[in-house]
Amino acid sequence: MHTLIHDVFQLCRENPSILLFASLAAGYALGKVKFGTFSLGSTTSVLIVAIVLGALILRHTHFDLGLIKTISFGLFIFAIGYKVGPDFIGGLKRGGVKYVTISVFFCVAALIAAIVLARLFGLNSGYSGGLLAGALTQSSVIGTASGAIQKLTAGRVTEVLDLKSDIAVAYAVTYVFGTAGLIILLKVLSGLWRINLPEAAKRAEGELGSMDQTESVEAFHWSNLVVPRAYRVDKKEAIGKTVQEVEALFPKRIAVDRIKKGGQVIDEFNRDVRLDKGDIVVLTGFRSRVFNAWEIIGPEVDDKVVQEMVGEILGICVTNKALDGKSISDIFTGLGHGCFIRSVTRQGHELPLAPKLKVHRGDILSVVGSRKDVETLAAAVGFPERRTQITDLVTVGIGIIVGTLVGLLAINVGGVPITLGVGGGVLVSGIFFGWLRSVGPTWGQIPTPAQWIFTDLGLNLFIACVGISAGPEALAALKQAGITIFIAGVCLTCIPHVLTWVFGLYVLKLNPVLLLGAMTGAGTCTAALNSVKEDSKSAVAVIGYTVPYAIGNVLLTVWGALIVSMV
Repeated sequence: MHTLIHDVFQLCRENPSILLFASLAAGYALGKVKFGTFSLGSTTSVLIVAIVLGALILRHTHFDLGLIKTISFGLFIFAIGYKVGPDFIGGLKRGGVKYVTISVFFCVAALIAAIVLARLFGLNSGYSGGLLAGALTQSSVIGTASGAIQKLTAGRVTEVLDLKSDIAVAYAVTYVFGTAGLIILLKVLSGLWRINLPEAAKRAEGELGSMDQTESVEAFHWSNLVVPRAYRVDKKEAIGKTVQEVEALFPKRIAVDRIKKGGQVIDEFNRDVRLDKGDIVVLTGFRSRVFNAWEIIGPEVDDKVVQEMVGEILGICVTNKALDGKSISDIFTGLGHGCFIRSVTRQGHELPLAPKLKVHRGDILSVVGSRKDVETLAAAVGFPERRTQITDLVTVGIGIIVGTLVGLLAINVGGVPITLGVGGGVLVSGIFFGWLRSVGPTWGQIPTPAQWIFTDLGLNLFIACVGISAGPEALAALKQAGITIFIAGVCLTCIPHVLTWVFGLYVLKLNPVLLLGAMTGAGTCTAALNSVKEDSKSAVAVIGYTVPYAIGNVLLTVWGALIVSMV
């Protein structure tokens, strides 16, 4: 038995890909296990499994999966930048001053707190980088902190590996409270201030107005389907009226999409055209809005004019500069005749539908209607996001090369090299290319599934490399400073969030739900955002989340290199 285990371990040492994929498989499986409503998540689980495997199999050896780690981290960090690019640049340019302010305040408070805690608890640069990464759930800090350590230690192998091991240990120790503890903290804050989150969410929604909600393609209420229905003009209320006047007879928005006069079907018509008795009109709208149209227009008929209609559901990326900052109501009143909105998505998060919801470049509008109307709207608003499996790898490759070159630049301040590092440089490059894509979306496409592969698999493959390399030294580091790091991590999770909560409530006077959304964004903790949405019984917190999430990703990632230089 002992010989068999020795042979297996030796096989893994000679074929590190076995260790990597074992870490991924076991980590993803562990990440799905729930403890009540909480789970470790894939990243923390992969790291823990990788550290254990490294400690068991690679004892008394130094093992650095450098090339694989660099490639996987490059793909991950570029995809993050690509995703947040439109909101990062757009958020700085447009009027979301409060959200930009809250993001910068949080990140600066977090950096100062991390430096003070690191010095107070006597943590070295490796522990400090891992503390910042885990307590604030920003995994990209591991990459930038590791890069900075490589520079500061002038590549001395033993010292570099020891400090990188310290990063992984501190991250693993602090990440769980950084997520679960933050969720509890946000609940406690709203409770201490006696804030009713559902009521605060309703106030925020009230300022935006309300709209009928639609469901996903997989699950829906029949009454919320957009349907075409044909009616013969027979009621005096409709005879002789223009199309625009007939549409105005309905309490909620519907559209006259086709007219049949004397056997001739008219697709293109002016809304000033008048309807005669016996004409057949096709209405499109939510079923709940058109079911009583016979009382206004005349009897419903089964006509080929309906059967021949082709509908379309299409995602449209907003690129029209003139529409940036316009509300849904403004856009669909002026341009969207015959089209009905299903959802608005920003950074992969669905925003609450409301007439006054402001749309920005890079947002994805999911629209349903007749193909003719939807294609017309797409041409006016931006670029149709049609389903594709093709990723523009030219953009990905060039973007990572440019980012790497930017990250290699360093400025000496007082003899200390200040640099973005390769990770920070690639992140900046991703932001730039993501923003360019939102301005001219005919190139550089990375479909959502490909973005998931780059971010999720790229990150966890990188984390597995870090964990396996750290494994041999992890146990000693954990014994030496485990409790100290955990206490420092609890403090670092709490301090910037509490300060930002007070600052946002009393100085910026933000709605509490929007403030909580902004805090989870600046702290890049999506799990906490989901908790806020559940507690407030509303998705309105997402509005506060997106811009701070973009800014937080950038600043916290850069802080990874900075804290290593300052501790």
